[in-house]
Amino acid sequence: MKIADLQILFYAIDPTSEHHDSAARWLEDAINSRETLALAWPTIHHFLRLGTSPAFPGCMSDDEAMGWIEEWLAAGVEVVSDAEVSFRLFAELATASRRALRNAIDDAHLAAIAISRGATLASFDEDFAPFVRHGLRWERLGG
Repeated sequence: MKIADLQILFYAIDPTSEHHDSAARWLEDAINSRETLALAWPTIHHFLRLGTSPAFPGCMSDDEAMGWIEEWLAAGVEVVSDAEVSFRLFAELATASRRALRNAIDDAHLAAIAISRGATLASFDEDFAPFVRHGLRWERLGG
């Protein structure tokens, strides 16, 4: 299983992004792969919250944002929860980050979900690097 992070989704739908082509190609290939592609609930929440915020440069309508999620799910993308994540693992990852706790929480949470599921986390974000030594399988895009 591969779990896509938020940046992949935003880059894939934004034709003005410098990473659009690689993100869109990666997302399409991952959807069509034999390996399961998943989105974690926190990723879906952030996509909907940020993507519909007027402060976001590519602000979408509520219907448009929900439509993207529905489209990906209809294509076979699964949704995964954090039910298997222990607080101990989350805390280990949050404190392993190079960033302040308030800035590391979301990445540590997503990494903990991937580790708990034995999944590979795919991201453009270099901030996942410290979690590799704690068991994260990470596919870094764009680098």
